[in-house]
Amino acid sequence: MSIFFSIKSKALTIKKISTQKYKLGLEKIDIKNVKKNEVIIKVHYSSLNYKDILLCSGNLGLVRKYPHVPGIDAAGVIIKSNSKKFQVGEKVLVVARTMGVSTFGGLSEYVKVPSQWVEKIPKKLSLKKSMIFGTAGFTAQMAIFKLLNKDLKKNSLPILVSGSTGGVGSMAVFMLSKLGYKVSALTSNLKNSLFLKKIGANEIVDIKKFLSAPNMPLLKIRFSGIIDNLGGEIISVGLKQIADDGQIISIGNVLNENINTSLLPLILRGVQITGINAESASLTMRKKIWKEISKVSNYNDLNFLYKECQLNDVINYIEKVKSNKHLGRIIVKIK
Repeated sequence: MSIFFSIKSKALTIKKISTQKYKLGLEKIDIKNVKKNEVIIKVHYSSLNYKDILLCSGNLGLVRKYPHVPGIDAAGVIIKSNSKKFQVGEKVLVVARTMGVSTFGGLSEYVKVPSQWVEKIPKKLSLKKSMIFGTAGFTAQMAIFKLLNKDLKKNSLPILVSGSTGGVGSMAVFMLSKLGYKVSALTSNLKNSLFLKKIGANEIVDIKKFLSAPNMPLLKIRFSGIIDNLGGEIISVGLKQIADDGQIISIGNVLNENINTSLLPLILRGVQITGINAESASLTMRKKIWKEISKVSNYNDLNFLYKECQLNDVINYIEKVKSNKHLGRIIVKIK
């Protein structure tokens, strides 16, 4: 049975103006009634992720109905619950679900979601820190778990991270460095080297030089593994440079969703390509991920990884990300 409820919520909205034109704005939306197994969260913090940028650009494969409220991350306090799992006043988060795509998202003062998407804030994390990591950190940690299944030695060859100045990539660089692994950060702009060194990179790799490698089925081994956020040629070239029994963990397809490569690295070196879908993480895996995130949440250099903005200024920050004028994470203070 539904619980009657009504509240106005200031939110970032996306409106469709024409076939290829979309408009962002801040306005009040209505949040009404709480169905069985739903909760309403007063959002204290959200964040901007790559998927949010796609949503705000009107990506046709994500949202079919407008106006829409993006925001795939949210952390806050439950103000209304129609679920036996959660009580009013509990601090919670929603990360790596379909919130912000299939439903209105967390870039709003309040958000209504199914209780099965909701997790209690881990004891060692604040609402703010949970969003510094958010879906990006969650995904990076899931990728690291997959990569370290191969029992990589910390004194072995470095791990290459592509998309290293983005949300997931910067988190992967930071987390791997805290675990004691050597990290090579792939970048298209060497001016980002100082940022990458600050967050833990041992080596900066110029993407142009990386992609100019000879077109041979096997190349000199340089990396013990790769965490890739870009797809396309990065995987095609990277496969040829991974050590025996190494892995590429494929997270994103910013450059290209297709690859063109030789099978010889897979056959002769036992290299594997493993995909990551954070939304598919089991409850057991989610607990493991948040436990590991909690361990690295108190380092002072975490401050290098993010910028904080207010909801009123979020549109400006979205434009900065679109223009490649931002490094690392952006968290959005809502309350």
